[in-house]
Amino acid sequence: MGNILDYKTISFFDVETTHLDPSIGEIIQIAILTEDSNGNLKEWSTKIKPQLKLGTYSPKALEINGYNEIDWDDAPFFSDIAHLIVNKLQWGPLVAHNAPFDIAFVESCLERYSGWQRGSRTDFNTKTFRLGYPVIDTVALSYLIIPTERQNLNALREHLDITKDGAHEAVKDVHDCRSVFWHCASHCIEAHAKL
Repeated sequence: MGNILDYKTISFFDVETTHLDPSIGEIIQIAILTEDSNGNLKEWSTKIKPQLKLGTYSPKALEINGYNEIDWDDAPFFSDIAHLIVNKLQWGPLVAHNAPFDIAFVESCLERYSGWQRGSRTDFNTKTFRLGYPVIDTVALSYLIIPTERQNLNALREHLDITKDGAHEAVKDVHDCRSVFWHCASHCIEAHAKL
């Protein structure tokens, strides 16, 4: 059994979406930041061209996430990169800010747009996937550690003196999620050492 002190890699990830409902919304941007036990980071991100079927998107969500047709013109469709996402998220721990939201969107889009099905393990031949475990939610973690009234990423940025410039852009958000995680983890490690 492992813990945060003996991990091989941690994958931080963030998605930007067309809607708050994963059963109808689409991922329009994803960023995955993988960190090994030596602190080396590998960043992968892409915009994803949405289908934007009537009733499946929120104009407000598109505005918040900075969507415009020109910047997304050359972006791949979700089905074109689904295998990359599965490959990068098949091992844990996985860390996201409001992880249930991000996980629900990844799973929903894998099933709806690329024919992948949830299974007990990841198998590229049968297109079955199981996302990595454990999943760590920095909203819940920060609730326990950081004395802020709210745990949204902007409130935590303010508390930790992280700039809000570029918020709601997956790459910025995933890096800031990592900062929140390590702030909380460091606090836990220090507290554990005092026991």
